[in-house]
Amino acid sequence: MNYTIKLVALAIILTVACGAVWAQFAKPEDAVSYRKAVMQVIGRHFGQMGDVVKERQPYDKDAFESDAKVVAMMARLPWEASLVPGSYDGDTTLKEKALKDRDDFLAAARQFEDASQNLLTAAGSGDQGAIKSRFGATAKSCSVCHKAYRK
Repeated sequence: MNYTIKLVALAIILTVACGAVWAQFAKPEDAVSYRKAVMQVIGRHFGQMGDVVKERQPYDKDAFESDAKVVAMMARLPWEASLVPGSYDGDTTLKEKALKDRDDFLAAARQFEDASQNLLTAAGSGDQGAIKSRFGATAKSCSVCHKAYRK
């Protein structure tokens, strides 16, 4: 009996939670707007790290690690908004292929998340060789996904 009650409670919680996720994007335009905002923040902080890696800006461990934290945190956010039907129309660079190839798209997203987390770990170590290597791997994960799923 307890098992059944727990199972029903879990089903109700999951139903409400899933509904809340989809409700935050009541219209495809909301998903596009959200996704673009997340990507803009990622791009800004990733660009600042790129300037350091390319030696256009001096290395500051704390600033670099702060940028890496933002990218690692934001790397988890845009994927639900990328899978909203109709969010590949209009003012967006997302290809419909992301929705059609959902599993491959999410695998590419996970690679970016993992690479971003590895970059954060390297940033925390202060090892500039590791930082450059992890930055390159993260940049590669971006370009792989963009090549496949960006217009």
